[in-house]
Amino acid sequence: MTSVLVSSPALPSVLGTLPTALAVGVLCIAVVVEIVALPAVLLPGGTVTLLAGALIGAGRPALAVALPVVAAVVAGDQLAYFSGAAVTSWWRRRQPGQTGARPARRGPAAAWLTAAMPSLAGGAGMRYRSFAVRVLVMRVPWLAAALSTGALAAQSLARIGHVAGIVGIAASAVIVVGLLAARHGPGMMRALRRRNDPGKR
Repeated sequence: MTSVLVSSPALPSVLGTLPTALAVGVLCIAVVVEIVALPAVLLPGGTVTLLAGALIGAGRPALAVALPVVAAVVAGDQLAYFSGAAVTSWWRRRQPGQTGARPARRGPAAAWLTAAMPSLAGGAGMRYRSFAVRVLVMRVPWLAAALSTGALAAQSLARIGHVAGIVGIAASAVIVVGLLAARHGPGMMRALRRRNDPGKR
């Protein structure tokens, strides 16, 4: 098993040679850093989570890898939220005439979009309970997809950073388009119906 892990081209050579507990520890730290350091990315942490899936695909015990990484992602979301809130609070204290937190944009689509970016959710003054529920609902299928993709593609993820970047951009675009459609779709459909039906003008 060790020889398979060491020789697997899908994993960085250092991770492939580390014991499972140490490799998972490195990934947990890295995913928290990635989530906190990328405030404007929807559901950050994809690169490291795909690497965790690749570890599973290379033969490491699934639960020993997945459970700590899932916990680290959830913890990273909370840390990013509170870090964003703290930075915004600090900044406003330094600006004369600005007091209190500005609430996040209203509306269901805007709330989901804001919650998908934990640092910005905290900085925008989104209520913690609203943030925590929404981000958890989005994270469950996201984690399952990322870990499964990494595990299934363990033998072809040598350039996982590039793959994750492309997937992340595409997923972000799909989420944004979906949220915009949910927000503006009904009004646009009514306008199109009025335009195509002269009798209702």
